Amino acid sequence: MPGSVDVLRIELSRGVGAIRDSIKEKGIVATANLVVATAAGQVAFPVTKARRQRERFTFRGHELPYTLHRYNNAYRNERTVEISIAMWFLSGEDNGRVLEIGNVLAHYGVTGQTVLDKYETVPGVCNDDIVDYTPEQPFDTVLAVSTLEHVGWDERPREPEKVFRAFESVRNCVAPGGKLLVTVPIGHNRALDEGLRSGKLKFQQETWLVRTAKRNEWREADRDEALSKEYGRPFRNANAIFVGSENV
Repeated sequence: MPGSVDVLRIELSRGVGAIRDSIKEKGIVATANLVVATAAGQVAFPVTKARRQRERFTFRGHELPYTLHRYNNAYRNERTVEISIAMWFLSGEDNGRVLEIGNVLAHYGVTGQTVLDKYETVPGVCNDDIVDYTPEQPFDTVLAVSTLEHVGWDERPREPEKVFRAFESVRNCVAPGGKLLVTVPIGHNRALDEGLRSGKLKFQQETWLVRTAKRNEWREADRDEALSKEYGRPFRNANAIFVGSENV
């Protein structure tokens, strides 16, 4: 797992690109506010971690610890529950060959899995587009943490229907008898939200969580409550997430 200095270096490197993109899309003032908030999060991290290390949230009958981590200020956004859920999903002894869509978990100390990420060009990561990806051999365990909502929606030109092809491709990567976990934030991709609302996109097990406090506390909710939440309001980033899983 990267040390504090490494994390800060990585944050700085990824932040430069994010700042450049933010200035183009949101302007200098909004970008300056984002930079200040990010820096404040890094400074506040040690105190918050000490105060919240014993806190838990409920997920499918399990009491899971919040993930309190510097990277991407995870302790201040939806990653605080998503990473914990992913680690719970991988905690069994029968994971077999693992595929992760989106290079996320390595930043939180989880390594050894095959990683597919179209944009993050780092050693060991396959840069194929998920809709075009066909593994030589299907995987026993497949997961995607806050990644699929970007497919088609954050690309130019925008292709709202592409996200559904991505979900189908992900399912095709799972071997018979394997398992799958996907998490996505509500409110980022309107086409994906509507697919979840209409039932166009379904999973054997579906769980919804909503953020309830500024200090980043979460609880389980029903579908309607979760889908009523906005991205970025009243709290920064996601205010609700969807977790879908199934055994193939």
